[in-house]
Amino acid sequence: MTKDLRIIPLGGLGEIGKNMTVFEYGSNLMVVDCGVMFPENDMYGIDLVLPDFTYIIENQDRLRGIVLTHGHMDHILALTYLLREVETPVYGTPLTLGIVKRQLEEKNLKHRADLRTLLPGEGIHIGPFKINPYAVAHSIPDAVGLVIETPVGRVVHTGDYKLDETPAGGTRTDMETLKRLTKDGVLVMLGDSTNADKPGRTETEQVVADTLDSLFADAHQQRIIIATFSSLLARIQEIARLAEKHGRRLAITGRSLLENTGLARELGYLDIPDQVLMDIGDQTVPADRQVILATGSQGEPSSALNRMANGEHRDIKVNSGDLIIVSGGTIPGNEEDVGRMLNKLFERGANVIYGALAKVHVSGHGSRDEIRIMLEAIKPRFLIPAHGEARHLHLHGQIAQEAGMRRDEIFILKNGAQWVTDGHRAWTEESLALDDVFVDGRLVGEIGEIVMRDRQRLSQDGFVVALIPVNGRNELVGEPQFVSRGFVYLRDAGDLLEAGREEVKRHYRRGSHDLRHLMENFFYEHTRSRPVVLPRFIQV
Repeated sequence: MTKDLRIIPLGGLGEIGKNMTVFEYGSNLMVVDCGVMFPENDMYGIDLVLPDFTYIIENQDRLRGIVLTHGHMDHILALTYLLREVETPVYGTPLTLGIVKRQLEEKNLKHRADLRTLLPGEGIHIGPFKINPYAVAHSIPDAVGLVIETPVGRVVHTGDYKLDETPAGGTRTDMETLKRLTKDGVLVMLGDSTNADKPGRTETEQVVADTLDSLFADAHQQRIIIATFSSLLARIQEIARLAEKHGRRLAITGRSLLENTGLARELGYLDIPDQVLMDIGDQTVPADRQVILATGSQGEPSSALNRMANGEHRDIKVNSGDLIIVSGGTIPGNEEDVGRMLNKLFERGANVIYGALAKVHVSGHGSRDEIRIMLEAIKPRFLIPAHGEARHLHLHGQIAQEAGMRRDEIFILKNGAQWVTDGHRAWTEESLALDDVFVDGRLVGEIGEIVMRDRQRLSQDGFVVALIPVNGRNELVGEPQFVSRGFVYLRDAGDLLEAGREEVKRHYRRGSHDLRHLMENFFYEHTRSRPVVLPRFIQV
């Protein structure tokens, strides 16, 4: 084994989600984060996208531990899949581990859990790596960045952060500790790039609190319904405080919100008095004294707010005049779902407030000025922009050059890249071949690119089943028939059907039995659509 430090991103570069990075030195591997990505609009039927764990599974005898920066799903949810394959300690702050523990219990994997607490200010050793966590301001409590001491130099993994001076929950990014831990120099920084295309600084969470306070004060005779992320505990705390301040009771609907608020109250991260809470179906509390906290800021089909928009929620019917606040930024790819939900809520007569109308959400990631402040505070010798799509990574690199770094000190990597350093020089070696791993119900990894292409074609052009009658000698003995879904209504396509039957008979009698591609080309020539064709031979 060489004594070089090797850093391999398995996810999170060129995308928002499935954050996961391998650190390797000698015979030791350590992983930071283990998250999922939620499916894009053209990933039909897919529930989650996982990183490719192959490298970790093949080298599990060298795996010394997994360190988690915070409890968002794009950083922790893939653990329930990886821990089926490997056994290793998992380190995280108390809230992060509380969320992980609940997820493992739901998947009957509690017996695989070796969960170990990680606290800011308390360093731990994992093989040759010393991990020094420091607190960061983000949109979930108990988030940390990491200063990792390795035999060849110091690494900073910023995690997700913003430099908020008045954060909800009171936890600021601890730049003093970070500077102290890095005073002797930093070899490389892996830096959050999410908002590298946003000028200035990300607004403070206090702006949202002030906006919500004003909306509560003006909501005379109105029921208030608020949708936000279930992990945004600081905002949930603020909503509970405002409910109590304005003499209202708070009801919670949506499974993830109920679970997260219950866990956070149990661990002491939320302070919501029992007398403020009410059951969602309580009819004794007047509507204008209610605040309903719901899932659904992303327009998810099964979320509480979306069910309200469709008139399908068991307990809440949206009434004319209800004030509905969507307090969550729209994740790229969810714009259509959110827009559709908002339209339905407006049609039901609700007064809907969302990001374009009022400052009801701010990002948990720092913008360009904060990225530059972080670079200038740490002064890394090398930079690996992380956590972002391609444009974010490149823009982070541009900010670094403006801050004085040379282009050859900045590495814009893709997932699977192997970045190597001996403490003096840095270079890249041949990338690992990685595939996205799709989760579809109980299928994990069985859905590949061919199936995904078929699903995309089915969604665009439908399919045709060609039923071809043959005898025991595989001779054609009748008229081929077609069954179609999502292509054309065949009863209204008599000429096309007749031409298709003649095409099948002519080519089959000539000995050509590759009828799938033949008929796909035939339908394309006649309709400029290319349905999936499935020939089925029927013995008669």
